[in-house]
Amino acid sequence: MTDHAGAVVTASTQLIAGLTSGQPPLTLVADSLADLASALGVGRVMVAIDDQEYGRQVFCSGRAPLGERDDLLSGPPRACTEPEQTLDPTIDALVVTAVGAAFERARRPEIVVHDAAAEATDAWAGAGELFVAIDAATERANRYGWGFTLVMLRFDISDDKAADHIRARLRSGDTLVHLGTREYGIVLPAIGGDAVPQLLARFAEGAAISTFCYGLAACPGDRFEAGALLSLATTRLREAEAARADATAPEIHAPEASKV
Repeated sequence: MTDHAGAVVTASTQLIAGLTSGQPPLTLVADSLADLASALGVGRVMVAIDDQEYGRQVFCSGRAPLGERDDLLSGPPRACTEPEQTLDPTIDALVVTAVGAAFERARRPEIVVHDAAAEATDAWAGAGELFVAIDAATERANRYGWGFTLVMLRFDISDDKAADHIRARLRSGDTLVHLGTREYGIVLPAIGGDAVPQLLARFAEGAAISTFCYGLAACPGDRFEAGALLSLATTRLREAEAARADATAPEIHAPEASKV
């Protein structure tokens, strides 16, 4: 992981701890993001979340206005900085989960946030596990020439049974890591990117599971470093989601002029 990881973990953990102690949720978000911006040495940090009731919400450190960042109003939930810094993609889930829990607490003061805290902890643990798996596979590829493909996958609907369903259709040497309620990372040794769609099609066999999007990166075909592979696969996942959203968006027609 990068040095940024520690700052994100600290800010997210403090935010969850503040929520469980009953502090004002939205004030906590502004203060935690301001602390994170300071730790990262950037002007501000912005986090986009999707709330079940109110839809897309964007928060800025120090309660600053969104300004020109209309790009945060669409696409997957994520954290970003100004000036732009590359954060480890797998730890985005941690700060997004924490801010999402804070917003839900703000609109529903009666909820308990322990589940959100546990989810954030699980996401961080999964991020570390995935990075270790990619790093080990990259080292084998560089040393022995054993290639592999990394797949980042996000289901449209959370499903507690999805992990077991996927694992039952993978090979014994494949590595599946759960990164959050809907996200998974899969390390596939000795398989090229062109064979991945056929493998993923097997996920639909035998049971009805949610539809999903994915992005992949191959070693040595695309990159040779663990961090670069992870970043590329995550970027391709986001591009796939954006492309599907554009393809399913309803057409908007200009109203016809009324006849006199």
